[in-house]
Amino acid sequence: MAGEVQVNIEDQLADMIADLVEREENSLFLERIFAQKAGVWEATAVLCNHLAHIKTQIEQLQKQLAGTLQATWLDYPHSGYGEGYCIILFFVEELHWSSVALYNKQWFLQQLAQRQSVVE
Repeated sequence: MAGEVQVNIEDQLADMIADLVEREENSLFLERIFAQKAGVWEATAVLCNHLAHIKTQIEQLQKQLAGTLQATWLDYPHSGYGEGYCIILFFVEELHWSSVALYNKQWFLQQLAQRQSVVE
């Protein structure tokens, strides 16, 4: 149809992942992935359970994917930004697609602890 832009699956994945690591309303995803041992892969759908808006996006993407979007994290002590950084890796084997996000895990965990202390 005229005027419509088709967005490929890789672009849809990239957009969703950007939202996962950047938007505060998705901090539950970050809490869950950082609760995992570094290097342990988990289905992103599991990590996004109870994040209805993201879970819907994942379900729609799954209809187009032959595989599963997986995620893990690793410490990254060599960051030029200083200490406390990690990388979050996303991978869909069947597409041979991956994405890496550099993230300040130390800052996130400090913010999480502050939020939790206010609630208590």
